Amino acid sequence: MRKVNVFRVLSTLAIAATAALPLYAAGAHASDQSSSTVTIKKGDKITIGWAGDLSLQLIKPSEGILYGATVAVNRANKAGGIKGFQVAIEQQDDQCTGQVATTVAQKFASEPYIVAIVGHVCSGATIPASDVYEKARIPIVSASATANKVTNRGLDIVNRVAFNDNNQAIGDAQYMTNVLKVKNIVVLDDNQAYGQGLAQALAATFKQMGGNVLDAESIDANAKDYRPVLTKFLSNPPDLLFFGGYYGPGALLTQQMHELGLTKTIFFSDDGVETADYLQLAGKDAEGQYASAIGASADGASADVMSAFKTEFESTFNVKFGDYDPYQPAGFDAAQIIINAITSVAQTDSSGNLTIDREALIKAIRATSGYKGLTGVLTCDSKGECGAGTVSVYQVASGAWKVVQSYSASDLKAAQAALAPAATAAPTMAATASS
Repeated sequence: MRKVNVFRVLSTLAIAATAALPLYAAGAHASDQSSSTVTIKKGDKITIGWAGDLSLQLIKPSEGILYGATVAVNRANKAGGIKGFQVAIEQQDDQCTGQVATTVAQKFASEPYIVAIVGHVCSGATIPASDVYEKARIPIVSASATANKVTNRGLDIVNRVAFNDNNQAIGDAQYMTNVLKVKNIVVLDDNQAYGQGLAQALAATFKQMGGNVLDAESIDANAKDYRPVLTKFLSNPPDLLFFGGYYGPGALLTQQMHELGLTKTIFFSDDGVETADYLQLAGKDAEGQYASAIGASADGASADVMSAFKTEFESTFNVKFGDYDPYQPAGFDAAQIIINAITSVAQTDSSGNLTIDREALIKAIRATSGYKGLTGVLTCDSKGECGAGTVSVYQVASGAWKVVQSYSASDLKAAQAALAPAATAAPTMAATASS
């Protein structure tokens, strides 16, 4: 009941907060668009779609991405828009599930004025939705969908500013092995595309680094009692339990581990757990536990630039920045990459209308190079991997997440190169097959 009530409260807050967003009603458009070109009438707005979870399992981080993207849009509009046209965000709730995300994508694809999408938030939503966008030729830039399969299907419309699960698995395994000095771990996942893919990649990488995986299995993300699973580990407690998934079951696992006496087993998770909601739900049991998530690159925004972003974020939505971790800056960068690409390809005609060629926009986003974003200097490769690639490990200290280690893209590349070829191939195949 407690978690359900939290979700209801957060949903209500999400609806109230959207009053600050630059939304634009579909019916307000009057344009004669073809399938390959978006034509925006003089006086109308350029519309970017956004999709994430506003009602189910990853509400606050989704809102953080939405709000971060909105700051980018607001700044563009204050600067005069794109060639005199204001920009708006049309948001949709996909609940981080594949079925709902497909419906959302079909809705966006049926609206000829949508030029691009910031999102989706979850990998399990992004993967099926992107199949719809590929057919509709609508480019997307996700701030947070990390599963390897997201960018490994040859879709030229798919891009992301987050790292992929292989990099996260390498960073996590490095920290477990070299810093925590753990030898024996148990790996659990929530049986969803993101959590399962990451868990499998982590298990494979940890083994290649010389560690032992005592058990690896999926659990029901909707269960209320994980004691039957955890009890199996009482006779031979692992040094660490890794969980791939989101904060709800992550918090419950942490609490029930301690209830059963697994107090010396470290709980370690991912960016689906590195949230303020996990801290609230897990309470005192969260103290000392670990999770990894996107980190600021060494070439990322200066302290002054980041401070200005946080201030604008909080004042626009009347919220606390830290309640929406960890992808707020990535949301900004995802939207800004789209805005930059639209600016480069949009043209005005003799009637003062704005035209955007879809294929040109797809290529312009993928051609992003040297963009100085909040999360680092971003350049998209041939697969749509645009992120700076930094993975940070966080630990809960005095009730807050604190960075204890960061691995740059070059650090992770070096670690990957040190592994046998089979070590780097296995996580990729496992994560891809799981989605």
